[in-house]
Amino acid sequence: MKKKRRRRKVWKTVLSVIAVVILLGMILVFGFRVRTIEVEGNEYYGDNSIATWIQNDRFAVNSLYVLLKYKFTEPDMPSAVEAMEVSLKNPWTLAVKVQEKTMLGYVDYDGAYLYFDRDGTASLRTKEVMEGVPYVEGLAFDSSAVVIGEGLPVEDDSIFGKIMETSQYLKENELSPDRLVCGDSGITLYFGKVEVLLGNGEYEDRIAQIKPILDKLQEKYPDTGGTLHLENFDESSEAVRFVPEEQKEG
Repeated sequence: MKKKRRRRKVWKTVLSVIAVVILLGMILVFGFRVRTIEVEGNEYYGDNSIATWIQNDRFAVNSLYVLLKYKFTEPDMPSAVEAMEVSLKNPWTLAVKVQEKTMLGYVDYDGAYLYFDRDGTASLRTKEVMEGVPYVEGLAFDSSAVVIGEGLPVEDDSIFGKIMETSQYLKENELSPDRLVCGDSGITLYFGKVEVLLGNGEYEDRIAQIKPILDKLQEKYPDTGGTLHLENFDESSEAVRFVPEEQKEG
């Protein structure tokens, strides 16, 4: 009799454990089922685009799976996204915080604009113009070989270093040129009617001269166009040459 009672207790314990495991499994499968994805921090992509990207995985119906995937692995990201932080607002709601890449510049491409990041990666094709990102001219590349998410196929990728350095000092000096032109003679910037020749180096000192000079020109000679020569400027320079359009034409 005692053996039968022990067996019954063992079976009851086993059945209880199995029931708990099944219950936990059902909770994990059905209780953590994704119903809503809330997205923040995104500008380049719409909420639906980010949600669709996350759900492009047959196991992504489970919110706990998605949480663990983005917390402990390195999943693929959209080409213009630096990182995505995923948390659970509740078992059926995902909260996604998006950190998008900083775009270095954009060029004309296939009837739209192609934005590239600081590494020269072709990150985003859109018809939208992003505020604060310079339009780049003179960047020679094979448009037929462009692949979103890969490096822009330029002839000389050292140009990205020059653009990045220029952009850094433009931001520090609160300057936003209308255009940035790359050429054999270096970087040229355009602010309205004023052309600024920067040359091939010493961008920090040269760009620091731009804002005060533009302010003086606007104060004394409003709407006057011309060329500001900074291509040879250095610490020993005592003056900066500005050639008005009239003199250039003459």
